[in-house]
Amino acid sequence: TLMNRFLDSPSQKMNIFGITGTNGKTSTAHILTQILSKTGQKTAVLGTTGIRTDNYSAPMNNTTPDPLVLQNVFQQMVDLDVENMVMEVSSIGLAEERTKETDFSVAIFTNFSQDHLDFHGTMENYLKAKGKFFKELEPYNHRGQENFAIINRDDATADYFIEQSKATVLTYGLDQTADYYASDISYSDFSTSFMLHYQNEVYPVQSSLIGKFNVYNLLAAIAAAHSQGIPLTDIVNNLMTLNSVEGRFEVVSDTTKDDITVIVDFAHTPDSLEKTLQTLAHIKHHRIISVFGCGGDRDASKRPIMAEIGVTNSDYVVFTSDNPRTEDPKQILDEMTNTLSAENYCQNINRKEAIHHAINLAEKNDIVLIAGKGHEDYQIIGTEKFPFDDRICAKEALELRNKKKHTKMYL
Repeated sequence: TLMNRFLDSPSQKMNIFGITGTNGKTSTAHILTQILSKTGQKTAVLGTTGIRTDNYSAPMNNTTPDPLVLQNVFQQMVDLDVENMVMEVSSIGLAEERTKETDFSVAIFTNFSQDHLDFHGTMENYLKAKGKFFKELEPYNHRGQENFAIINRDDATADYFIEQSKATVLTYGLDQTADYYASDISYSDFSTSFMLHYQNEVYPVQSSLIGKFNVYNLLAAIAAAHSQGIPLTDIVNNLMTLNSVEGRFEVVSDTTKDDITVIVDFAHTPDSLEKTLQTLAHIKHHRIISVFGCGGDRDASKRPIMAEIGVTNSDYVVFTSDNPRTEDPKQILDEMTNTLSAENYCQNINRKEAIHHAINLAEKNDIVLIAGKGHEDYQIIGTEKFPFDDRICAKEALELRNKKKHTKMYL
């Protein structure tokens, strides 16, 4: 509060969009930032991948920084003439009051499923932490403009979030009762198209982002941009040229030389892993091989659930380490696999070896999914951070695979 007053309430000098939900925060933030930038407004994005605006970027320690850091970031953005700030708002950040005194204009809710139980204890506490964001959103911001709560109508908890809100509620989803809804969705290998309905108007949407979860992310971003007066035609026209987010369904293989597809994704909750694997099922493939683990010193109850999702939705799984922290990596893998009746998996606690193994096993037209870390360029073992990037590791494995193939041809 002192910092906020000292800096003369910087958040009141911009439009601040906050996005909360178990999954989709980073992708929705990234899509919304691009829409706002493409329509000529200087926009910054803050979240899991740091802070970024034109010609400026910096890493951050938390998805939602503590209040002192946050207000300073806002002030820096005001100095850079930023008009819109799009930020991820984590449930832990909300529980710890990190966004207090931030003047939000738009609050977006993506979805709700199991995560962070190591911090919140119960699903009810986790839900309440997210609900707080909507409860505290005022009907108008400090400049007297109408505030909006943008809610995923299809989520089972939608009514709870709508009830919390004093601001104007707008809903989105695939259900026709939503204010913004999608119909006629069609997925091709590396793009998605659908019809966007708003009131009595229909707009055809084409996007290079893949999968049903990205339809939700797109709808949330469309509703948020539209709530700020940007015409839907302008929004829709800019969707085809969106870049995907680093480490979110990122294709790291090269179609010109690789005969397999390798995808790196941040999916690290049961829900996001299942959605990612189900999306892969829509893409033409021979087999799906997945590589993932579960973090140490974090919610252990999701370990067997994620392992079951892996073996059910993949042809083969290589279970490996994902930031084991101070736990024994082998024990984490055993907790994942103890209750499995399927046998289409192996374990390798060395993440580099696991990725190489999966890529070596792959045959023509297989898809290899490396999940859990996405954009992260480190692995936490014990209390130390070691440099490690799934994307770099996968590219090295692909190069070796191609060399072996060529050698075989000449033998």
